[in-house]
Amino acid sequence: MKVSEISRRGYKALIQELGYAGAARFLLRFESGSGDYTKERHQELEQLTMDDFRAFVQKKREKKND
Repeated sequence: MKVSEISRRGYKALIQELGYAGAARFLLRFESGSGDYTKERHQELEQLTMDDFRAFVQKKREKKND
């Protein structure tokens, strides 16, 4: 399904559930953030070690097997 189709269906569902005014109010709640996500994410990831990564993967595997 194309992104345009997903958007069209999403808007239609919002309008059906909330009406035009409610859908508009819902959509206005989403604002553009501030800062540089990519730069901040790279800074966070630079601090991770291989041991951190291994521990993360192990936790995910354990959670999946529960």
